[in-house]
This record gives sequence, structure tokens and C-alpha cells, in this order.
Amino acid sequence: MKRTFFILFSLVLLLAACGISGNRNGDGQTSGDSLSQEPIARQLEGDSTIYGLACEGSNDSILVILKSVDSDPDTIDILNARINRRVYGRPEIGDQVAITMDAEKKSVADIVINIDRLKGEWCYQVMPRLRRRAGAGADSAVQLPPDFPDSLRQKWFQPREYGFEIRRDNTVRPIGIRNEAERQPGPVEYPTLKRYRQWHVYNGHLLLSETRRDTLGNQQVVSTDTADIVFMRRDTLQLRFADQERGYYRRSN
Repeated sequence: MKRTFFILFSLVLLLAACGISGNRNGDGQTSGDSLSQEPIARQLEGDSTIYGLACEGSNDSILVILKSVDSDPDTIDILNARINRRVYGRPEIGDQVAITMDAEKKSVADIVINIDRLKGEWCYQVMPRLRRRAGAGADSAVQLPPDFPDSLRQKWFQPREYGFEIRRDNTVRPIGIRNEAERQPGPVEYPTLKRYRQWHVYNGHLLLSETRRDTLGNQQVVSTDTADIVFMRRDTLQLRFADQERGYYRRSN
């Protein structure tokens, strides 16, 4: 109870310092829902990213941010980042932002990520392929016969929606997990779904981690994929992984 009160009180001070009376909804209006949000993302060890809330006075050239309750707003030059198309999600007053600074110019931003725009459900569609016979090599081709009935083709080859929901508190909800009945062997198989459970921004990169509970019930990271944001718009996200580049669309609630 005391922690909840402290968070709410801190948010009131943060919002007041930035000249914000509430959080915006999708239409740009404000509401009191912002008081339920934690102001700053959790930071990993070794991460030099600057986190804060975008404040009044920000524009296309500069970003005014408040990093903590007991600090004054800082002004950061984001013109080069915008010219280089490395401002991902236009910051608006009250948005949580993550900023990677230029290595040589300490007051100039290299990358700006709007964390509030990053949050949400991001999806893509996948199609199945025919299941290989037991003992067949991974590179063996499996093709349908020319006279394969269209009715069976329509029944078996249905797209599925995969993806993830980026949530508050650096947690992730996988999208596309199927129940046991749908996992039974059949004539087709779908790609393996990455079951991300955690996310972090780390020096301009997006880290997506799969976790597993240990014997004490704590989540332990078992693997992490590193992605670079190629671009991010209100309803579109493009991520570049080590082995592929993938586009996502934002799923409406």
C-alpha cells in the first residue's frame, strides 16, 4: 500500500513538472489513467540509455525530458537522430522515452525510442507447411500432388497469428500459443513460436528474452534475441534480428 502511494505521488510530481494533467489516449486526449503507469523503464546493468518522460517544450529538434522526481528537465538535441531516421515513435508530452546518446557529442541523441508507442500487441501471420515424413532430411522437399483437393487445401493451410504483447514492468505475453488439442500431429506443421516473456531496451537495441521458472518459482532467462528497430509507426513495427528482418502490425483491442 505504501509503495503504491509512493508511485502515485511520484507520478503526480513528474506529470506536474512536465506540465501534464493526464495521459493521452489514441485521439490525443488526456485522462487520469497515466497515474497507473510506472514512469521509468527498468534498466539493465551496463545499459547507458537515458530514460525519462517527454516534457513541454519538446519539438522536432530538441527533446525535453524529466529523468526523476528530484531533477530538473534536461534538453537533448535530437535533430541528427531525426535526420538519420532514428527517432522511433514521435515523442509527445508525457510519453516514456529511451535515449541513446552520441558517443562523442554528449548532448546529442543518436537513437530515441518512444517506449509508450512500443508497448502493445505486435503480430504477423504465418502459414503451415506439409509435415515431413519420419527420417526425411531437413532439406527434403515436400510438395502437394497436382490433383490435391481444394477443400483439403483450404482446411489445412490456414494462416495463424504470431507475435507478442509488450507490457509494463518489462514483461511480454506471447501471442499464438495453442492448446494441447491443436498441437496433435497432423498433415501440416507451423513454425516454432518464440515465447518471449521479458523485454528491455539496451543501448539502443531491443532485447526479447525467453524465460523458465526455476525450482523456487522465479523466472530465469534461458535465451535472448537482440533486435534493432528499423522503423516504428503507430500501427507498424519493423525489427531486424541477427538472422532475419520481420514486420509486425499492431493488433487492435
